[in-house]
Amino acid sequence: MTSQKTDIREQITDQIIGLLETVRIDDYEPPFAGLAAQGIPENPTTGNQYQGVNILSLWFNQESKGFTSNEWATFNQWREAGANVRKGEKGSRIIFYKTLINSEKDANGNIQEHKVPLLRTYSVFNANQVDNYNYTGGSLPSQIDKVRRIDLVDAFCKGTGADIRGNKNGAYYSPKKDCINMPPTASFLDTKNASATENYYSTLLHELTHWTGAEHRLNRAWDDLTTNENSYAFEELIAELGAAFLCAQYGISQTQAPDHAIYIKSWLKALKNDKTHVFKAAAQAMKSVDYLNDLNVEAQNYETFF
Repeated sequence: MTSQKTDIREQITDQIIGLLETVRIDDYEPPFAGLAAQGIPENPTTGNQYQGVNILSLWFNQESKGFTSNEWATFNQWREAGANVRKGEKGSRIIFYKTLINSEKDANGNIQEHKVPLLRTYSVFNANQVDNYNYTGGSLPSQIDKVRRIDLVDAFCKGTGADIRGNKNGAYYSPKKDCINMPPTASFLDTKNASATENYYSTLLHELTHWTGAEHRLNRAWDDLTTNENSYAFEELIAELGAAFLCAQYGISQTQAPDHAIYIKSWLKALKNDKTHVFKAAAQAMKSVDYLNDLNVEAQNYETFF
């Protein structure tokens, strides 16, 4: 049975790898309304919107920290705007990527152009973290709850023993509190590739995979994630593949692979588009899923889902 599980997981991984060339990051639809309601993260000092992987990164930082503004700027940019970042506030990482063109003459006197990649990271602060700046706080729109509970998955999550809580501040795993937070089910939307129900459970299983990485579980060095962009991106790959495997385990959705691929592609940009990271993350995701299934006696009755 173990090899059968592994084969299905490898098929999912290969499917996602194949989709990476066809999906577009700008096709990504956030699974819950809290992200979409706030709009694309923007810099009020430049008037520009953030792009690519920075959108996802800032969205999730916004949700996890309960910020109501979608405005972000660097420490110096806030200061130049007459605002000041409050003492003790921690910034959120963004990536700046640009390709530079260097020109030089070869031995024959011909001009040769060389592309040189430039990758830098910056820390930005949300408008909620500064004083002397007036921003418009956002709020979640009224939503009809479209999520339908799946008893088997609810029992599986409960059987892991994970501390799963709910409040309006979004979906995230807190290493400090060792708990998972989920937004209200009414916040989840139907997207192009999945229903609100599928999006809810995919998000929950994503966070549950993060939960396995704690030091006293599978020990994926959570302390490193806050300071190392590559470690953070790699952990996101693990969690998304873990969610894909668990979705397959419970038959939640066979149509969601494009969403998984788009999300993974966004984080691969932070890892310089090296697809080998997906296979490495898949191995860690498999360990996470096996760990969760070992914790959960009820899950043994559903091995045939693999």
